[in-house]
Amino acid sequence: MRTPDLVRYAGELGLNVERFRDDLRKHSGAGRVADDVDSADLSNVSGTPSFFINGRRHYGAYDIGALSRAVRAARTRAGFRT
Repeated sequence: MRTPDLVRYAGELGLNVERFRDDLRKHSGAGRVADDVDSADLSNVSGTPSFFINGRRHYGAYDIGALSRAVRAARTRAGFRT
């Protein structure tokens, strides 16, 4: 993606385009992005969305039914009554 495209999108979203350009120029978010990449690597996350339920990575479907079942199972493992 090219910078002019990003600036145009920022304008379409109603962002402060001058501030957005300045932040791009200064690489203002670079540290946060690097931290997020490191965190994802440590968690074995290779894409989005990724879900963690009670500290455990959820593998498989992530529709509401599957996630609800996974949460109920985590509650059971933790000793909570449903």
